[in-house]
Amino acid sequence: MADTIRGKVTEAVNAVGEAATKVGNKVAEKAEEVKDWSKQKTHQAQNRTEEAKQKAENAAEEVKQDAKAKDENCGC
Repeated sequence: MADTIRGKVTEAVNAVGEAATKVGNKVAEKAEEVKDWSKQKTHQAQNRTEEAKQKAENAAEEVKQDAKAKDENCGC
C-alpha cells in the first residue's frame, strides 16, 4: 500500500485502468457474439427466402403444366 498521496493516486489510477480494460474486453466479446448471432440469423432468413422462392417457382411450374395438359386434352 502506498504511503504518499501520489502513490495512492497512482494505485487508484492503475485500478481504474485495469477495470476499464476488463470492461472493454467484455464489451468486445459481447459485440463479437452479437455479430455472430446476426450473421447466423441473416443466413437463416436467406435460406427461408430461397426455400419460399423455390416453392413458389415449383407451384407456378405445376400450374403451367396443368394448364398445358388441359389445353392438349381439350376436345375443342
